[in-house]
Amino acid sequence: MPDSIFNQNVTGWAVDPNSASEVSALQSSIAYYYGGVGVNLVRPLYRVPTDQVTVSVGVKSGCNNFLSNTGTSAPIPSWAVVGNSGDSIIGVYSTNADYEYWDATQNSSSSWSACWGGATTNLSTFSGVFPSNYGETATGISNMATEITWADIVSGSINHAIGITLGSEYCNGSVYPANRTDCGSHPGDPSEGTWFRFAPGTTCSPSQCSTPFATMVFNAILQYGMVAIDSGGANQLEAEQVGDWALEGNAACNGSNCGPALTGLTGTNPWEASTGGPTGPASYQVVASLPWSSLQVVDPPQ
Repeated sequence: MPDSIFNQNVTGWAVDPNSASEVSALQSSIAYYYGGVGVNLVRPLYRVPTDQVTVSVGVKSGCNNFLSNTGTSAPIPSWAVVGNSGDSIIGVYSTNADYEYWDATQNSSSSWSACWGGATTNLSTFSGVFPSNYGETATGISNMATEITWADIVSGSINHAIGITLGSEYCNGSVYPANRTDCGSHPGDPSEGTWFRFAPGTTCSPSQCSTPFATMVFNAILQYGMVAIDSGGANQLEAEQVGDWALEGNAACNGSNCGPALTGLTGTNPWEASTGGPTGPASYQVVASLPWSSLQVVDPPQ
């Protein structure tokens, strides 16, 4: 999705008239939720080859039918596992397709079911937002478009907007590019879909950008921004699940539930390498010191 809005430079976008008050509200939310912004390493997004065998996907009992958007099959490999959270997320992508599901369950080696989801089979023209009411996130914004992936970390730069989950007590409805919301009514607080950036000229001191990962995140938000894609129990940047590295072919994956070796997935998990190793800061600390008070709310072009 080379032309997606999530891949655009935001340094020239107009500052929203309510920027100061919404950034202030976000600071209140950060203080309320554990005093920092964390990294949520629970969204699996598996790379699969274009000839990956497909499995059937159905609708869980009691859930609404989303198959008109996703179809009844998807290239989910047998070794894939859902995200390590109560949402049971899973996503798979290949050269030109992306499938993302919420509340997913593997029923057998050839069958999955989910409660909701979204898909595209043409990533080259995908906007990064699923049609209204579809998708895994509460906003319709794609994980593929906004998630920090292992590929990003290995490359040394995050060249797209970063998704953030807003604390639900400080979240007010939705704005473009979100096309739906699970936020309540909290007037004056940021909405799902709100786009933030560090103000042009903001710098990050060595104590703030103390790891390669924190520096990558800072530079990405400065250039591409971060967009609210969901709400939850904390303010967290959305990142790929740690276990994906092994499941997609890391040499350290010695069990039978491992995927085929994929290019680049060898050696130490890149999370450790980019955050200072096993003794580095925890996921809730690694970006906590970034200059969050220097954020601005900007208005993306429509």
